[in-house]
Amino acid sequence: MTSSNLPTIRIKDAWLLRENASKYLHELWAKKGDKLANDSWMEKCVAEYNKAWKPYETKILNGLNDTLGLKYSQNIIDVYIAPWFRAFSDPMVIGVMQEPDLFIDTLTHELTHRLLTDNTTIPHETLLLVPWQSLFGKNHNFNMLVHIPVHAVHKAIYLDVLNEPMRLERDIANNKMYEAKDYVDAWNYVERHGYEEIISKLKKSYKDLATA
Repeated sequence: MTSSNLPTIRIKDAWLLRENASKYLHELWAKKGDKLANDSWMEKCVAEYNKAWKPYETKILNGLNDTLGLKYSQNIIDVYIAPWFRAFSDPMVIGVMQEPDLFIDTLTHELTHRLLTDNTTIPHETLLLVPWQSLFGKNHNFNMLVHIPVHAVHKAIYLDVLNEPMRLERDIANNKMYEAKDYVDAWNYVERHGYEEIISKLKKSYKDLATA
């Protein structure tokens, strides 16, 4: 897979979101005296995130495409940075609480969600819950279920693409530290069943869905 097949990743200050939703979340959760991030602080934060991400971008995007045999349906993916938010993939929003090096892993996680759910192989409205229950089991809650494929692919990126097992160890340790039970359970599933086997099943499933 060449870089010409890859989407452009635009990391930007979500200033409209910041002036609206973040403002109200700040009023709810901030400690007395804390100030909401202003334009100059956000400009610095976004610049640091971009600087951290760029050396990894092509390698990770190619790795995601090659690992799954899928291509993103979009040629531009906007990544919105806003205070008081966690991370989610559609629309892609990431908070500002993380160090730049951790941001690389968070963005990879969300880009994996996006590739699994919005690619050129299957229609974007395809419901994946039933196929994934068939692959991984029906007794998992939704959050654990959707993170089994994400974590399997992310493990492949950590080990086989980046050759940085420290990132995998840190990711799992952070999930445990913050008591993210569904994430930890998904990592345990991947450990038991093997990320290569899970990815192999995923690739076959997408081929079957494409011809259904």
